[in-house]
This record gives sequence, structure tokens and C-alpha cells, in this order.
Amino acid sequence: MVEKKKNPFFKYNDCDLCGQCLERCEYMDLGHEQASDEIGRLVRGEPAPIVADKCTSCYACNTFCPNDCHPYELIIGSWNERYKKNGLPVRVSYLMPDSSPNFRTDIVDKLGPRDRHLHDKWTKTQPEGPYVIYPGCNALVLPHLLDLDFLRDIPVSGDFHLCCGEMYFRMGLFDVVERTAQRLTEYYRGRDIGTMLFVCPAGLNMFRNVLPKQFGAKFSFKTMYLGKYILDRIRQGSVKITTMLDRKVAVHDSCHGRLLHDEVTETARRLYSIMGLDVLEVEPNRQQGLCCGMAAGCNRYRPDDIYQACSMQLKRVHKTGAKELAVYCGGCQLLMSMMRWISPGTLPVRHLFEYICEATGNPIRLPASKRSLRMLTNVALKTLPRLLSQKTYRID
Repeated sequence: MVEKKKNPFFKYNDCDLCGQCLERCEYMDLGHEQASDEIGRLVRGEPAPIVADKCTSCYACNTFCPNDCHPYELIIGSWNERYKKNGLPVRVSYLMPDSSPNFRTDIVDKLGPRDRHLHDKWTKTQPEGPYVIYPGCNALVLPHLLDLDFLRDIPVSGDFHLCCGEMYFRMGLFDVVERTAQRLTEYYRGRDIGTMLFVCPAGLNMFRNVLPKQFGAKFSFKTMYLGKYILDRIRQGSVKITTMLDRKVAVHDSCHGRLLHDEVTETARRLYSIMGLDVLEVEPNRQQGLCCGMAAGCNRYRPDDIYQACSMQLKRVHKTGAKELAVYCGGCQLLMSMMRWISPGTLPVRHLFEYICEATGNPIRLPASKRSLRMLTNVALKTLPRLLSQKTYRID
């Protein structure tokens, strides 16, 4: 009998099958014995039907594990095996960063003059200097997030071909992530970069943790959340708050934000408070928070899974009594803004950096809502016709 190959990222010797990783999951709804049984099945390489059916790839199980065993990687590792065997359904090809066109590049083609100028400038800027901003895929679609006067002296450098591979990782496509790690290592080798600043927590987590610690990437620069950089400058007095924002906002935490803990989650809240916003927490707490729904498509590749996961979080948001939904992830903003077109009554969704722009006296632009509608329309036209297709493909 051939022994099943073990997952390279899961700490088998440290796992005591306590089941906390799955018992605390907001999506599984498992009791202690069921949770312990399911994680046991995954550890033994056996089918885990509840996880296979209900996992939304939210990443939270890694924060719940008391022994830091990385159960999330164990789960998506089974998806990696599925991918190697079956490939991906063609209905997801338009959503993949490697596809041309895809749901992001089609948005960039319709950017207004100002945002198009910023986008084109960033793709040509070399990443050199004591600080460099990595825009990531989301800020390339929402360039206005970085259109702040006090950031003008910091080079912004990035393009879609420098994608951090976060989407591939969340889908368990380990070989694609490994190639991404190799490509980024080669691109940044020898660059004179002191600290890379990240708009998006996903990019920060990938560059700081996933790519170097699990896929062998080598980066010589330090990494920092851009929100923390701005908070430090506000405290030092080099960035001034000129307008206090007096309104109630519910805070949504991204999956990667929770993994990065206070550097992102607490920094965002301190910035909201400094700007005068009344922060309302979504119950039960930030650690137990739900995904925006974006990652829910990574398991079964179904749009209804995304819709249901997003709706689940928005119901909790509405219970806060807030007037706006505050996010710090561009992906969360775009997806939750889509829900405003699907479900009227959804709160307006504002990004942390949009609030900072308003509070520091920069010109206010709020294009995410219209861009989310264009994105929704494109996805519907180019993905839904393939929904029932049995064809599959692999990423070269």
C-alpha cells in the first residue's frame, strides 16, 4: 500500500485533533465531536464531507488553531489534489489573474483619465527607494485609493503580472503559487528597496508569510501595512487631519487582516477613530468575523456560494445600526458594493483610504460603486454562459 503524501504545510506532529479550528468556524456549524472527526479525516487523508461542502476558504481556522498547525493549508491541499486530477472548470477562467482579458483588466480599460494616468504611471515606475508602495491587483482597479498628496513622494510600482498569487493560494493551486514565488523573487532580486508598503492586507500576508515561508520566495526588503505608515505620520504631525468625519460606521475585517492581527485590524480602528468616525463592531467579534464572500467561490467555484457568504455578513452589518460599511480591503469593497446592485438596501461601502482622503482635505472620489456594477455585468456576461459547461483547463 502506497502511503499518501503528506501536506507540506501542515504540522502533523503538533495537531492533537482538538477540533477547535473547525468547531469555531462560523460556516461549519459543528459540535466538538464532529469537528474533531472532520479534522481527523483531513489529517489521515480521508474524505471530509462537511468541510468539502461548507468550507468558504475564509482562512479563519488558522487563527483558531491553538497549536498553529495550519489546518487551512490542510483543507486547500485537498483542493490542490483535486486540481491536479481534474483541472479547473472553464467558468472560472475569466476570474483568474493569468487570463487576458479578465474581470480586472476589463475594468482598467474603462478607467477615467486621472485613474488611467495613475495606473499607467505605476506600471512603468521602477521599485526603488527607502519606501515603495505595492498597489496589488485591487488598487490597480481602484487607483484613487492612493491618490493622496502626502504619498506623492513615495513611488508606487506594480502591474498585474506582479500579482502576489493570493487567489491561487486560496484555491489551493500550490504549483501556480510556487511559480509566482519564483517569478517575484527574480523580479525583486537586487532592487534597492528599504520597506515595501502594502495597501491590501492580502498582498502583505502573501509577501511576508505565505510566499517566503511556504513557497521559498526570497525578498530583501521589509514589509509594512500602508495604514500603519499613515497612522505613524499622523501621530508625528506630518499628516494632518483637517476634517472630522462624524458618522457611524460598521467595520468589516478582511480574512488576511485578521491573520495579521493588530497591525491591520487595530491600525484601521485607530485611524477611523482619529478621523472622528463612530466605530460599531460587527458581532460577535473581529476574530470570529465573516469573509466578505469573495473567497467562498474558491471551493466549489459557484457564484451562489459567494452570494450567500456575502449576504450572511451583510445581515450582521445591518444589525449594528451603522450608516456606512467601512472596509480596508479593495476586494471586499468591490464585492460588497456589488451587493448594493443585487440587494437594494445594502449600506454604502467606503474604503479606509477614502475616509483618509476626505479627512485630510484631498479631493474626494468614490468610483467603487460604478466599477462594481461594471464588474458584475462583465462577470455575468462572460462567466454565466459557461456555468453548466463540463470543460476544464489548467493554468500553464
